[in-house]
Amino acid sequence: MGRQTENPVDRLKTSGPRSASIIDLLAVGFSRTEKDAAEGELMARSILKRFSNIAALSDLSTDDLREITGVEGFESVRSQALLEIGRRIGGASKGPVTEIEDADDVYSLLSYLRDEKKEHFVAVLLDSKNGVQRVAPIHIGTLTMSVVGPREVFREAIREGASSIIVAHNHPSGDPTPSPEDIAVTLRLAEIGDMLDIPVLDHVVLGYRNFVSLKERNLF
Repeated sequence: MGRQTENPVDRLKTSGPRSASIIDLLAVGFSRTEKDAAEGELMARSILKRFSNIAALSDLSTDDLREITGVEGFESVRSQALLEIGRRIGGASKGPVTEIEDADDVYSLLSYLRDEKKEHFVAVLLDSKNGVQRVAPIHIGTLTMSVVGPREVFREAIREGASSIIVAHNHPSGDPTPSPEDIAVTLRLAEIGDMLDIPVLDHVVLGYRNFVSLKERNLF
């Protein structure tokens, strides 16, 4: 009977990463050297006690890591980087969004805007089955009625023959709470959209880790 391998590194060497448990994968990621793997396993178990949803691990902050594991400085940043790599690869593997069913789809489609340092206002042009025809960039900079008017938005929709649109923009602060100006712009666009028979289905404000649907909040 063979000797049981207790070290996460040994288990990965034996079974390969695809067969490894999430605890072993995290343990190796948190370890500085192979000798530290047992300590890394303790950190991994501590984290998974706090975060039962694996997807939520990408939201771990340096403060979270320090509080849960005691890891600080570069080690904490390195661990966050590894988790973020996994999140981005996972998101890329889902393939592009081609049809919009809800605000979650909009957030997935426009997730690239999360990291932008300026506000980007776009219009998602949709066909009669809510298929994505194109994402049309409208404006970069602070959102106001004077710079994001119906003409700019619906010119693209008419040119593309869109049946409806969803507008969206990011908040570089990371907080997706709609401003009074966001709501005012939405109300004006929705009014013109109804007149043109190109309804505005939603306005989605993207933050760093979440989003707000103005339609779901009954703000227009």
